[in-house]
Amino acid sequence: MKKVLIFVICAAITVCAFSACSKNDKNETSSTAAKTTTGITTDDAVIKEADAINLIQSYSDKELGLTAKERKKVSFMVASNGMKIDGEYYIEVVASIKNEHKNGDEVSYTFDHLGMYYIRYDGKKVMRKNMKAEKDEYIDMKIKAVPSTTAADENGEDKHE
Repeated sequence: MKKVLIFVICAAITVCAFSACSKNDKNETSSTAAKTTTGITTDDAVIKEADAINLIQSYSDKELGLTAKERKKVSFMVASNGMKIDGEYYIEVVASIKNEHKNGDEVSYTFDHLGMYYIRYDGKKVMRKNMKAEKDEYIDMKIKAVPSTTAADENGEDKHE
C-alpha cells in the first residue's frame, strides 16, 4: 500500500512539474492551442478524479493512441490543476510508465508520458494530445458516458443525471 501511495504522489509531482515547466513562447504564431497550468482549480468540473480516469480507460488502445503492450504497462493519473486550452478549461489525465532507477542504496523514479488526455469541465468534449507533434496539437475523441465509481447513491440512482 505504501508503494502505491508513493507512486501516486511521485506521479502527481512529476505531472505538475512537467506541466509547470512547459514552454509557451508567446511570440510564435501557430494553429495549436496555448495552455495555462498554474493555479486553475478543478472545482467546477463535472468529471473529476477516479471518474476522469475511468472515462479515459474506457477508450480503446487505438483511440488512446497506445499499443496493446503500452496499455498494459501504463498507469493513469489525474493532474491536480486544470488546463486552459483555447479559452476552455479541462481536466488532464496522463498515461505514464514508471521507471525505477537504482544507484547503490538510492532509488529514484522517472515517468515516461505515453498519452495526455483532456476532459472539458462540462464533460462534453474529450481530446488527446498528439504526442508525436513538435508543438501542442490536440485530437478530438468521441464523447462517451462516464463510467462512474462515485455516482450511485443509496437508492442506486445516478447522481450525475
